[in-house]
Parts: sequence; C-alpha cells; structure tokens
Amino acid sequence: MRIMALLSLIISFSALADICICQYPKEDARYGGGYKGEIAFYKMGCQIWHLSERKCRKKKTIDINESLEPYLDKHHRDGEKIRVGFVGHWSSSSELVDYLKNEIEPVRSKYKSPIHIENTACLSMDSPDLVSDYVSTLDNKDNAYLTVEGTQTTSIGMWDKVSFAFRKADLIASVDSRNSSPIYPKCSEFIDRRCTGFQAGEKGFCVNENDEKKQLICHGRIKVGKYDSIKIRKAKRWLDLESNLPLLKKYIEQQHYKLLRMANDMGLKPNYTPILKE
Repeated sequence: MRIMALLSLIISFSALADICICQYPKEDARYGGGYKGEIAFYKMGCQIWHLSERKCRKKKTIDINESLEPYLDKHHRDGEKIRVGFVGHWSSSSELVDYLKNEIEPVRSKYKSPIHIENTACLSMDSPDLVSDYVSTLDNKDNAYLTVEGTQTTSIGMWDKVSFAFRKADLIASVDSRNSSPIYPKCSEFIDRRCTGFQAGEKGFCVNENDEKKQLICHGRIKVGKYDSIKIRKAKRWLDLESNLPLLKKYIEQQHYKLLRMANDMGLKPNYTPILKE
C-alpha cells in the first residue's frame, strides 16, 4: 500500500510539473538588449531563475534569438504549463507586446498549453494597460491562457531573489488573458521596503486593502525635524506618493527659500521663481 501511495504521489507530481525555459539576449538580440561583457551575468541570472522555479520538470537556458519550439517539440507534454523567464535588458511594454505577438502566441497556439512569462528586465511593464489590452484579446481555448509578469520601473533583475534587503526593490505588475485589466501588487508588501538609488524618483502602482490603485515613488524617507524643517534620508524606500506629497512640497519650498537666501548673501539676483504645480 505504501509503495502504491508513493507511486501515485510521484505520478501526480510529475503531471503537475512544468517545463521551464530561461532566455537571455546577445548583442544582436531581436528583443531586449545585451552586451558582450554582460552575457555571463545573464546566464547566471537564468541559473538563479531556474533555482527559484520549484515546479520545473525540465529546465533549459537559451539565447532569445533561438526558437522555443525545438526544445518543446522534444520535451513538452500535452497540456503542460510552459514557463519562460527573461534576464537581460528591455525597453518598454511596447516591445513586450511585440515579443508576445511574434514569439509567444505561435507557441501557445501550437502546443495549446498555458504559458507564464516572467520578464525580470527593466520597464517591461512600464505600461501595464498596454500589455493587458493585447493579452485580454486572446482566447483561452483548451485552457491555453497566458500570464505575464514584469517590472514597472528600472529593475535589479534576478538579484532580488538572492538579496533580503532588496527583495521588494522591483515593483512588479502582471496581466492575465482571463482578466480584462492589469493585476497590481498589494501596497502593504512594498510600502517602506527598500528600493535602489538608480530607481530614485521612479513611480509605479499598487493596490491598497480596498483594491484602490495607489502610486508609489522610490524616495528617501521624509521626516519633520526641529522648527518644522524637512529632512530626507539617503536610503531609498517605496513611499505612498499621495500621503507624502504635502511634506515633499514643503521640503521643496524650504530648499527654494534656502537657495534664495544663499543667492542674496552672495549678491546674486535670481531671475526666476520655481513653482511646484499641483
């Protein structure tokens, strides 16, 4: 009985396992972007991606210019989910839509299987609505739905998976061919979590406990000091833009007057007055 139960468990696990392919770009990549000196790091990122994918029956790393089909023809099982990761550089959601249309849709149609795309590069989901508008037009016949996850801002790639401090540095968004609108992360998972200096000033969206969309900004914490002076910490965090905007405006105002005083002390006469619009 124990042997039969074990065999049943092994068979059921195998049936649920996915086939996982990680793509990276070279200098002549059709999609994304690559630099010769960085290719070793892309491949390392793919190794990290494979380690983070727990349900993979088969794992493969390929150049993004290579077709997925030869490997899938050899190893894919009917109805088996296909997971595709990407590590490298990316430009925009527009490029992502082109990639989905030209590279992924033919695969989805041929193998009639669900596909999940995880693009870890910068700005692949800088316009989630654009990606959602395309994906929501796809039919989900034979359960061949498509899900796509990407980063709304500049990305630290796969390093969020190996760095506890920056585990929430990448503000993601996702789309699903079974839904008509983008899926944003919960604000509670990102607010006050570390982002990086090269993401400073970048903004993205999340949803609060009432499912209301909120905008976050990567910025130093804003604190009120003595005599109502506003101070900004150097370390960057994801902050709720709306709730921090009054303090941010006050900080800009204080800095403006400080510069005017400095200019006056130096005998300078500034001929402009910066205005912070609502």
